[in-house]
Amino acid sequence: MDTFYSLCLQGDIPQAMDYLKFLQPRTEEVTAIEQVFTERFYSKNYEEQIECPDSWIKSVILTYHAYLRRVLTRSEELPAAEENLKNALAALVQMENTPDLDAIEQKLTLIFAEKGYYFLGGVTPPYRGPYIWRTMESADYEVELPSGQQHVTVYMMSDFLLEGWISFATCEHKWVGGWADVEGLYCNIKRYGDLQSEQFQISFLKHEAQHQYDYSQFPDMKSTELEYRAKLVELFYSKDHAILKKFLLQAKNNPDFPHPYASYLMISNLSALLFNKDYEPEPRLWLEKDYKDISASALKLLGSRLPL
Repeated sequence: MDTFYSLCLQGDIPQAMDYLKFLQPRTEEVTAIEQVFTERFYSKNYEEQIECPDSWIKSVILTYHAYLRRVLTRSEELPAAEENLKNALAALVQMENTPDLDAIEQKLTLIFAEKGYYFLGGVTPPYRGPYIWRTMESADYEVELPSGQQHVTVYMMSDFLLEGWISFATCEHKWVGGWADVEGLYCNIKRYGDLQSEQFQISFLKHEAQHQYDYSQFPDMKSTELEYRAKLVELFYSKDHAILKKFLLQAKNNPDFPHPYASYLMISNLSALLFNKDYEPEPRLWLEKDYKDISASALKLLGSRLPL
């Protein structure tokens, strides 16, 4: 199933469904998941159940759902899908004469705030798909990075109505753990049960704190390099091969998807250092490497900028 969800996270529902169709053994879990995905992405007149009494909010969310179905199933090219999204949202916010989706989403942010919700629009490359949530609390942390201590404020988010395109593409089996901006780190708290776990302390705190550090030091750094550097920090602080195995699975040589592409570039550069080859995809061979050597190589790569 990891391969199936990896294909979903690459925005390729048709390929993911083809993979699922021939997956063996054919367990009850596989059959149930195939049914859920078929209903969401291929059933006509199907509407998601949205736990919100506000009909206008439901209309906004269903508009994004329709857009996401089109782009994730490749039934409509991205420019056309965004044009349809813009026209539908413009009617909902009464901005029919605006050509700018960003302006529409700015107005959505204000309206959602009036209704007691947080709304974050924009693009998580390559697709739109906002984050809409109701509850948020803050906490301060001191995070150790290779560059030194980084003070961060973490905003703990909960009670989501929509969690971007990544959650939608996986039928809520995978979620974005959070993100960083110059103001602080935003954490999807349901992703992390134990705040002392490596998943929270390294894959969230150190990963996102590295983003915040890089924003201040390299304000023009592209998203692929930001992800590349944050993933190297994860590898450096991890105690074993578990996170490396995750990066190997998600890696894809496609610049349109910064997260998988950053994993691909990282594995490629580590392969050059540790195997003296362009790219080593075989997890078994990585597991044979002493993890201390992988960690040291990650720190070495972090010391130099990625040529893009």
